[in-house]
Amino acid sequence: MRLTTLHISTLLIGCWFLLTNHRDPNNPPVARTGAPGETTCGASGCHTGGAFTGTVAITGIPDTVTANQSYTVTLTNTSNAVRAGFQLTCLDGANAYSGTLTNGTGTSIGTSNSTGRKYIRQSSPKTISGGSAGWTFTWKAPATAAEDKCTFYFASLCANGNGNNSGDNVLVANRSVILKGVSSANEPDETSVNWVVFKALPVRLDISLLESASGYLDIYDLQGRIVHTSQLNAVNQIATDILVPGIYIARVQAGGKVFAARFVR
Repeated sequence: MRLTTLHISTLLIGCWFLLTNHRDPNNPPVARTGAPGETTCGASGCHTGGAFTGTVAITGIPDTVTANQSYTVTLTNTSNAVRAGFQLTCLDGANAYSGTLTNGTGTSIGTSNSTGRKYIRQSSPKTISGGSAGWTFTWKAPATAAEDKCTFYFASLCANGNGNNSGDNVLVANRSVILKGVSSANEPDETSVNWVVFKALPVRLDISLLESASGYLDIYDLQGRIVHTSQLNAVNQIATDILVPGIYIARVQAGGKVFAARFVR
């Protein structure tokens, strides 16, 4: 029996549907970054059976970011896979979505209906060339963030390019940065009481003792460990460039009094 034009059209559409729905996905489902409360496309059983090795990393974000400033971010899958995709989100210290993600070439934005988190992901997968594939997009730092911290959670699919979801696996990583307020980025953080003046600059602390000729300084990290100790004179400049970028507590003792202030290195 001769096939009609309608039958042939229906057959072609059906074949196209089957092919496109079994390839590495465009605009994959959200909440697959490995962030708190999330799985990945491998852990959820979507892509399984692969044994590709490599790394996924982001560049373009410094260890300390400035509130409301935009950064150009590049996510790179470096692996022995054939095809790659990715998904990324950014959360603050309370695991709430932090900052603003903006599309780049070959990416799209998705939103979780349950958490309100936003995600940037591939709008189409890429073929790995020369051992890597990457996407570039923009992230704008928030005005404020819980614990003054932003953590990027991201996962990248390593696919074998066989047109379906078998023989694939996922690379997962995260990166935390410190959020620094706009005012502290442009001028020193200054705090004073009647016996001490404390200024935090990007690479040093300026400490003036107003009622004593000597004192002591202890610098603590957020785990309560002392990372630096100095003896103080009436006027002091304490270098902080030896500290790893992050948030610290400075504790000044002089004349039987104690002063403490938080600062960002």
